[in-house]
Amino acid sequence: MARNYYFLVAGLPNITIEDSKLSYGSAEMLSDMKEFLHKKDYSYFELFRLKQDNRNLYKILCGFDVKAFESGNYTRAQIEQMIEEPDEAVSYIREFIEAFEKDIEKRDELKQKLVTSYIDHLLECDNEFLKSYFELEINMRNILAALNVRKHGLDAEKYILKINEVSSALKSSSLKDFGLSDSVEYIDRLSSIFEIKDLLAREKAIDLFKWDWLDEKTVWNYFTIEKLLVHFIKVTIIERWIKLDPETGKELFERFIRELEKQGKESGITDEEKEKNRIEG
Repeated sequence: MARNYYFLVAGLPNITIEDSKLSYGSAEMLSDMKEFLHKKDYSYFELFRLKQDNRNLYKILCGFDVKAFESGNYTRAQIEQMIEEPDEAVSYIREFIEAFEKDIEKRDELKQKLVTSYIDHLLECDNEFLKSYFELEINMRNILAALNVRKHGLDAEKYILKINEVSSALKSSSLKDFGLSDSVEYIDRLSSIFEIKDLLAREKAIDLFKWDWLDEKTVWNYFTIEKLLVHFIKVTIIERWIKLDPETGKELFERFIRELEKQGKESGITDEEKEKNRIEG
């Protein structure tokens, strides 16, 4: 039976994506959630922080000097203990540690496997709303990557994560909508967002789309765990934008251009071929 959290939901402040400061950030919210939520419901919030745990785990296993350690669910000491005794770790993390220690030479390949295993873990979530949100995130990432691949003539295998039927279509279809208009109702909106030239404006449009989706999917939720999860996701979106500024946007754009130039050289594709791909795509 679903649990209701009247006090917690009623106490949430009103927020908008344009907020330039927060009185109640994600760290404070997680602290409260851990204290007041049922253990099962709190575990849904931990799924988001596993992404940072994955980064920390990989860096420590590789022997990188992690001076500014950013904790996820686990402290550095806990991760080091997990490496020594992986039996109690989340299944995909345990498998990664065991595989890494057997063949460290394949660490780049294993790092990619860690990403896909984490995604598989997210999609096993038993909360239907959260599972749908993770599917949205994955599909958005792959659709935008596929549009980039098509526009710049890149290798689809490198940039599109093979996760579901959507990713398979993105890799194989030559249709304008990748044959997904009937199954992915938001593909046209994402295609329009992709055409925005200003990278910061594009990022904001992506987050606005997610914000609208979150509101739409929980319009009939009132005091449930889903309402708390939506607020947490929105807070993390705002926190990311608070950290950004025009100079950051310039750096983002310049890095994007450098990466495209590098990718083009690695693939051996000429500017003429890229233009042809753009026109035909």
